[in-house]
Amino acid sequence: MNEIHCQTDEAGHCITCSDEAQSARVLHIYQDQTMALVALDNTTTREVDISLVEDVTPGDLMLVHGGVAIARLEEDSNE
Repeated sequence: MNEIHCQTDEAGHCITCSDEAQSARVLHIYQDQTMALVALDNTTTREVDISLVEDVTPGDLMLVHGGVAIARLEEDSNE
């Protein structure tokens, strides 16, 4: 399998896919446990692959890049 590794430019954009990572809230996990519906902001939802992150549950805040959840984000307790 060929793996593509993202490299960022000065602005933080991926030079491979021109995408940037975004935070997203998990709304629903599909039955196969590899895909989830997430909210990117108050108006946009997307389906993303969650197979790279263990133990994802609804309500988790994830870092999403190119349609794939790549990490769980910690909530800022000061907000």
